Amino acid sequence: MTDSQQTDKNTNASTATNSKYPTSYVAGLVLSILLLVPASIIAHKHQLTGWQASIFYDFNNLSDIFKTPALFITEGLGAAYPIALCVLVPLLFKRFKLAWQFFVTVAGAGFVMEVAKKLVQEPRPFALLHGNIHQRAVETGLNSFPSGHTAVATAMALTLWLILPKKWRWLSVLWILLVAFSRMYLGVHTITDVVGGFAIGLAAVSVVQLLPRVIAKPLHLDKDEPLLKRGF
Repeated sequence: MTDSQQTDKNTNASTATNSKYPTSYVAGLVLSILLLVPASIIAHKHQLTGWQASIFYDFNNLSDIFKTPALFITEGLGAAYPIALCVLVPLLFKRFKLAWQFFVTVAGAGFVMEVAKKLVQEPRPFALLHGNIHQRAVETGLNSFPSGHTAVATAMALTLWLILPKKWRWLSVLWILLVAFSRMYLGVHTITDVVGGFAIGLAAVSVVQLLPRVIAKPLHLDKDEPLLKRGF
């Protein structure tokens, strides 16, 4: 191979690696839309019947021995505590860019989640099923769709995915599944709620990764520097 051919090969490889819109994130954004739109339409009907009710009861009717672990999972992996840890731990080690990315991604997911709740206004499973469920947790919010815990957990888990070695990325998947399943087991969300939450979290991560450099750079969200680099 000549020097010219080698140079062209390296240039092409570099271009593919530094693509402005990586295929995986485009696919993630498309998937999130394909999941969120039908889930929103279904939830807006304010009915919990058929296959939705069947899936809900499959988890909700499990033994009460899982109540304490489920409560721990839902609060320990999908609420304020893990958000604080995901931001504060990187700050302590001066990984400011990683802390900022966690914060922005979770905040974005939280904002979209709140908008969706106001638009869809789906009642909780307890109301949809006229109290015929195992209510194992008390939720202050009346609107069920989408699952905020699942949205936040997905945003955090997929941001963590970006820095995990490939052999440990299954932990991000497990994180999301545990929170999603725990919400149905506790009786506070339906399958469409957790699918909607997952879609919002996935969209938040994908959008941050797809931001054009002219926008991402001033916001310290550009991909030129690794997330684990010290400082910004």
